[in-house]
Amino acid sequence: MRAYDILLCLALGCGCSPLRYRVDREELKEITIENKLLLFDAENDVSIALDEKEAIHRETQQVKEDVNDAQAQVAAAEVDASRASEKSDQAKAQVSLAAVEVFELKVKYLEESLSYLRRKLKAQDSLILVAEAKFELAKAKLAKNNNVRNAADIDLADFEGQVDASVEKAKETFKDLEAYAQDVEAVKKQWLDRRDQLMAASGGGIGSPWAEDSGLWGRDEQ
Repeated sequence: MRAYDILLCLALGCGCSPLRYRVDREELKEITIENKLLLFDAENDVSIALDEKEAIHRETQQVKEDVNDAQAQVAAAEVDASRASEKSDQAKAQVSLAAVEVFELKVKYLEESLSYLRRKLKAQDSLILVAEAKFELAKAKLAKNNNVRNAADIDLADFEGQVDASVEKAKETFKDLEAYAQDVEAVKKQWLDRRDQLMAASGGGIGSPWAEDSGLWGRDEQ
């Protein structure tokens, strides 16, 4: 089994994929290398889909770290507010309390982003399935065209229907994902609006530790 086949099995978390119709590689072993090159694009699409899932995994880990950073910012702003109150510095206390609200909104946005990424991982599985279904169709066509052993048992209509079904399922999954993405953007807008208000109220917060933290001003938008 090739490396990408193993990765595919792991990605889909099952005995291999849930596809019903597959062409055993053994059936293609007698086909010339030149003819097998016709499988390259379909095979490459599977690898690309798997790479994208790995990229989403990495992004998820980064956002988890961002959540921890933002929670630390909430705690720091709460300390600033408490100290300002003890010193009867009401102006600074109000700005610090506003910072607490901003950071809490940032945490909320990041947590919503995590939820979105988890959904995106599942949606990516559907794209992996589409890529694999197309690869199986490509193998089936190659087997039929070269009249390999058991080629008579291969019905291309089954493989084509398998591709169509996987594509439709992926479309539905991504339609739901798109709707959720809009909800996440609404939460992000709420956070950014309050952040901008805080920047204006604090005059940029020059000299304030919570304002100088690069995690607040714009890192999420890069």
